[in-house]
Parts: sequence; C-alpha cells; structure tokens
Amino acid sequence: MVNLNLAHALLVAADGQPDGFLKVRSVELVREVELMAAAGLVDISVGNPDAEAYTVINRVTPSGQAFLRAFKIQAPQMAELMSAQY
Repeated sequence: MVNLNLAHALLVAADGQPDGFLKVRSVELVREVELMAAAGLVDISVGNPDAEAYTVINRVTPSGQAFLRAFKIQAPQMAELMSAQY
C-alpha cells in the first residue's frame, strides 16, 4: 500500500529537480518508489541489485502530476516534514 505522505514528499522532491531525476537509496524509499511506479505515478530505473539498493525517478507522469494537483491546496499531513527529511 502506498504511503500518501511519503509518496507526496517524493513527488514534490522529484518534480522540483531541475533535470527531473531523483535518486533514492534506502530500502524503504526504494520500495515506496516501486509502488508509485506500479500505480503509474512515476517512471523509474532500478539500480544494481548486487550493490546498495537504489532507484531513480526518471519523471513524474501525468497521473503523478494529477496527484500533486489534488493535494496542492491541502497536502497530506506531515508531507512538509517528510520532504525536508528526504
């Protein structure tokens, strides 16, 4: 199940990158990004499974943009704190 607060924070972070790419490294974040990709919110590339796990968000999809717009006025609670952490 996608964590809405974490998904929102990751989408905001990825959308704010000048080149559009966001690399995440922790196991928790990698799993969340994989769930977001399965839900159609982002396009991703998966890192080398033999080394430290990481995933790259290549772009926020139109569905991901719609998710961001839905929370533009009222973001999920704790989203600002989460985005500061990640």
